[in-house]
Amino acid sequence: MSTPEVPETPEVPEIPDAEWQRLAGWTAIVSPLSTLRQAIIPAAVGAFGAGQANVLIGLLVALGIAAVAALAGLVPWLTTTYRVTPTHLEVRKGLLNRTALTARLDRVRSVDLSSTLIHRALGVTKVNVGTGVDEGQITLDSLTKEAAARLRRELLHAAPSTPATSATSAGPAEVAADASSVEEAPAAGEVVAKLDWSWIKYAPLNLKNLAIALGGLAAFFGAFSDVIPWERMIGIRVEDGEINGRPIDSLLHMLVLAIPIALVAAAIVWAVGSCVGYAVRWWDLQVVREQGREGTTLRRSFGLTSTRATTVEEAKVRGATSAVGPLIGLAGGADLNLLTTGLDDNSPAVLPTAPESVVSAVGTNILGEDAFTAELTGHGPRPRRRYWFRAAVATVIWTLVALVPTVLIGVFGDTWIWWLPVTVMVIALGLGLVGAELRHRHLGHTLTDRYLVVRSGSYTAVRTALQTDGVIGWRVKQTFFDRRIGLAQVTAMTAAGQEYVAIPDVPLETAVALAAAATPRTVSGFLE
Repeated sequence: MSTPEVPETPEVPEIPDAEWQRLAGWTAIVSPLSTLRQAIIPAAVGAFGAGQANVLIGLLVALGIAAVAALAGLVPWLTTTYRVTPTHLEVRKGLLNRTALTARLDRVRSVDLSSTLIHRALGVTKVNVGTGVDEGQITLDSLTKEAAARLRRELLHAAPSTPATSATSAGPAEVAADASSVEEAPAAGEVVAKLDWSWIKYAPLNLKNLAIALGGLAAFFGAFSDVIPWERMIGIRVEDGEINGRPIDSLLHMLVLAIPIALVAAAIVWAVGSCVGYAVRWWDLQVVREQGREGTTLRRSFGLTSTRATTVEEAKVRGATSAVGPLIGLAGGADLNLLTTGLDDNSPAVLPTAPESVVSAVGTNILGEDAFTAELTGHGPRPRRRYWFRAAVATVIWTLVALVPTVLIGVFGDTWIWWLPVTVMVIALGLGLVGAELRHRHLGHTLTDRYLVVRSGSYTAVRTALQTDGVIGWRVKQTFFDRRIGLAQVTAMTAAGQEYVAIPDVPLETAVALAAAATPRTVSGFLE
C-alpha cells in the first residue's frame, strides 16, 4: 500500500533572538509632558489652596507637583525594554513593581501606530499591540518611526526585517497607522475605490450631524442669550418678558419666532460643520487590493490631520452591509461596511457616504458577486398588517400622553390647548403609517450562489450580504402573536460583524426552507 505524499510545509524564516531594546530617547520628553497634562488640575487646585495664605507657597506647591509629575513620567523611559523572539513579543517595565508581558506572535491581532502633535513634532510613534483579548493591549510609548515600522512588520509577518524593508505588505491582522508618523512605501496594487469630492454633498444629509448642531446651538443660545444683539441681527429685541415691546401672551407666538430662527441657524452650522468634518476625516481615501503573505488584502487609507491605514485580509471578509438613510436615500447615497472576523472592529467602514452605484460596484468587487442589486423575495401581506396595526397603537399611546398636559393646564390654568393632542395624533399617525409602509417595502431576502442577502428597516434600509459558508447556526423564534399570524423571527448566527443577521417577520414555512437551502448540512439533520 502506497503512502500518500504529504506536501512539504515551507519553512518560515525565524526571527533571531534580539537584544533587549529601549524606547526612543525622546520618550524622556513625551512621557513627562503627558503626565504633566494629567497633573494640571491637581496642581492648580493645590496652588490655589496654598495660595490663599501666601502666593509664594502656592507657587512652590504647583512647582513641586509639576516636578513630581515630570519625574514620574521619566519612569517608563528608564524602565521599559522589549524584544521580539522567534515566537513571542516580550516587554518588561516598571520600577518598584516589575511587570513582564509576553504575547505569542500568532496571537497578535492588530498593531496600531498613532501620534499626537507632540509625537509628530519629535518624530516618534506610539505603538499599541492588540492580542484579541479584552484589556490585552501592549503599549510602547514611544518608538522612533523606523523602530515602530520594523516592530510592526516583525509582529505581523513573523520574519526579520530592517528599516529599509517595505512596510506595505499586509498580514493577518488589522493595521491602523498614523501616516504622519510612519514612513511607508506607497501602496501598490489594484485600486478598488478612491475619494470623489462630489460625494461631499452627502455630508449634510447625516441626521446625526443635525442633532449635534441643534445641541450646540441650544447650549450657545442658553449661555449667551443676554449678550446676543438680537435687534441688530434679526430685528428682534427680547427683554423683560417682551418681544419688541409686546408681551409674550402665548407659547405659540414665541414658537413662531423661535423655530424658523433655530432651523436656519442649525442648517447653516449643520451644512458647514458636516462638510468640514467629512473632508478632514476622509481626505485622500484609497481602498487598494494587495497581495499578502497568505492571500489578498484590502488596504484602506484616509485622513488629513490624522491619517490612518487599515489592512484586512480578504479571507476574513464574510460579507458586507449597505445602509440607506432617510435623507441620504433621497439623494441617492448609501454607506458600505464590511463584515469581518478576528478583528477589534468587525464592521469597518469601507467608504464614506457615496452614490449607491459606487457602493454597489465596490461591494461587488470585494464580495466577488453582485449581491447589492439582487432581486429580493418579499414576505407577503401579513407583515404589512402587523406594521400598520403597530402604527395605530403607537398613535393612540402618543395621543393619550399629549392629553395629560392638556387636561392639567385646562383644569388648573383655565386654558385649553386642544390643538396639542390633535397635532400629536396627526404627526404620530402620519409618521407611523409612512414608516410601516416603508418597513414592509424594504423587507425581503434571497439566496445567491454564495450569499444570504437580507434587507430590513423602515426609514433607514439596511441590506446585508452574508456568506452562507459563514453561517454557523440558526435561531427560529415565534412569540404568541407570531404563531397567530404564522410568522417567525429568524436569526442567522455568524462570527462576523455583530455575530448575527436578523431576518424579521418571515412566514414560518419560508423560514425553514431558507435555512435548509442556505446551510443544508447544518439543517438537514433536523428536517429528517
